[in-house]
Amino acid sequence: MNTLVIDTATAVEIVGITAGTVAVDRSRPVDRSHSATIFTSIEAGMREAGIAPGDLELLGVGVGPGSFTGVRIAVATARMLAQALSLPLIGVPSPLIHAAAIDAASGSNILIAFDAKKERVFGALYVVAGDGSLDEIVAPGDYPIGTLIEGVDRAAPVHLAGDGIGPYWDRGLSSLANAHHHERFVPSGVRACELVRGIYARANGGPFPYERVVPHYARKSDAEILRDATQRG
Repeated sequence: MNTLVIDTATAVEIVGITAGTVAVDRSRPVDRSHSATIFTSIEAGMREAGIAPGDLELLGVGVGPGSFTGVRIAVATARMLAQALSLPLIGVPSPLIHAAAIDAASGSNILIAFDAKKERVFGALYVVAGDGSLDEIVAPGDYPIGTLIEGVDRAAPVHLAGDGIGPYWDRGLSSLANAHHHERFVPSGVRACELVRGIYARANGGPFPYERVVPHYARKSDAEILRDATQRG
């Protein structure tokens, strides 16, 4: 299936396109708002793949948790495309998109952490199953880094990725003897397409209406917290 997957939950913009035997990965770190780059990346990727928007058959999007603005940009963009093109849209946790791009042996742990500030991370923990799929150990959410570390099997290899690893390295991550830190990790957009197509196939084609795909913020924004405090006061 001709597939497009995007994710902008972090500073890394993930854009993957597969069309027949052609696979295009436009994933890269960006130093400005994804709203200024995502459409250009999608357009360039489809041009490289030799397809037009009308040739797409399946869409996928990272729904977070991550940057509030970034998550909104990806979800809004994907929903718009799905509605305009009448395509199924699959929402995938952003940490899962990152974890699925890491090559790891069966039994390995994969810990994904995005820096959420306030001494917390947006992250998740997975273990690689015998068939190469990922089983969820700690669901994507907003945690102190210690919550993810507690779930790690210390006898197994553990792969660490995301911009939340470095800032919290001394909060317990350095104690993981079998850890491999994937610094400056850029997930594969092509792997993201494979992940989404697998979800679609296991569900026998859906349906996957765009209306059901919503951002997973995992916490209230500062504006919402201030509003609630003002209302309570």
